[in-house]
Amino acid sequence: MNADLSFDPSIPLIDADSETDDLIYRISHDLRASVRALQELPGWIGEDLDQAAIRLPPPTERHLDLIAAHACRLDLMLTGLLEYSRIGRLQPITAVKPVDVLDEVIDDLCLPDDVNITIGLDRGRVQMGMADLQRIFSALLLNAVRFHPDHAPAIHISGGPIDGRTWRIDVSDNGSGIPEDKREFVLRPMTKLVSRDVDPGAGMGLAILRKITWTYGGSIEVLAPKSGIGTLVRVTLAVN
Repeated sequence: MNADLSFDPSIPLIDADSETDDLIYRISHDLRASVRALQELPGWIGEDLDQAAIRLPPPTERHLDLIAAHACRLDLMLTGLLEYSRIGRLQPITAVKPVDVLDEVIDDLCLPDDVNITIGLDRGRVQMGMADLQRIFSALLLNAVRFHPDHAPAIHISGGPIDGRTWRIDVSDNGSGIPEDKREFVLRPMTKLVSRDVDPGAGMGLAILRKITWTYGGSIEVLAPKSGIGTLVRVTLAVN
């Protein structure tokens, strides 16, 4: 099926809180310069001490490592906030083919060889920003690959128009799944189900997806696949 939803560039997106987004962008952008300096600072101190032939005691070395590690986490959070603030902005709204965008995202991600991806997307077009559609596929694929037990990830991506105005994209995996009472929680900004010592991510991936779906008058649901194994994320977009 090749369903092309009619493209009309005069149709506006749903308004986001642009003033708040501008504030988030400015603060995150300015803070990143300081955070990057904090990331480099332990290395600079180590180099200066080496040149002076000074050997730090092991506890002090661990403290410097902790400074670098926490600065890296903060940088990940700021990067997530920057991406969150850019959704729906600084990009043209055009008619794009999700199946072609997905192929490009898979190539760019360079996923491990043991990842098995099957695709059942309609070959029609949707009206939205190319960058936002790339964010959708990238976040869903990376989440499906990262949160897995020992076996190889298997990911299935399907979707297409469900009526003359709406597209649906389903991404399912065979991972450990998300408990039913946590499925709304994981859609909030900066939330994680595991410790940052286990996974250093900022906890922004699904929150970014939800903001994208809201921007395009849609929704996101975290469900259990019919098989009962893994997670199914359903994205609905009012793309015309």
